[in-house]
Amino acid sequence: MYEKARRGEKVVMKSRKVKIHEFNITSINNLTVNFEITCSKGTYIRSIANDFGVKLNTGGYLSSLKRISIGDYNLSESTTIEDFEKQLFN
Repeated sequence: MYEKARRGEKVVMKSRKVKIHEFNITSINNLTVNFEITCSKGTYIRSIANDFGVKLNTGGYLSSLKRISIGDYNLSESTTIEDFEKQLFN
């Protein structure tokens, strides 16, 4: 869907049920709101940001997104690109 939107095509997303397990606003600085969310698969975080903007009559978008875990995989257990390259070439 995002590829169509980036090409300027009209995108209409169907509503779907998702589960938000945790939602924490970590900081607010002027018009920038940082948050952490724990959610079910299939949740579109960009849509959540857009929904906030709609509710506030201001518009909303993501300026960055960092996935810290998915399933059993966690960012804290990941390796750097440099270390990965060393493992490949050594």
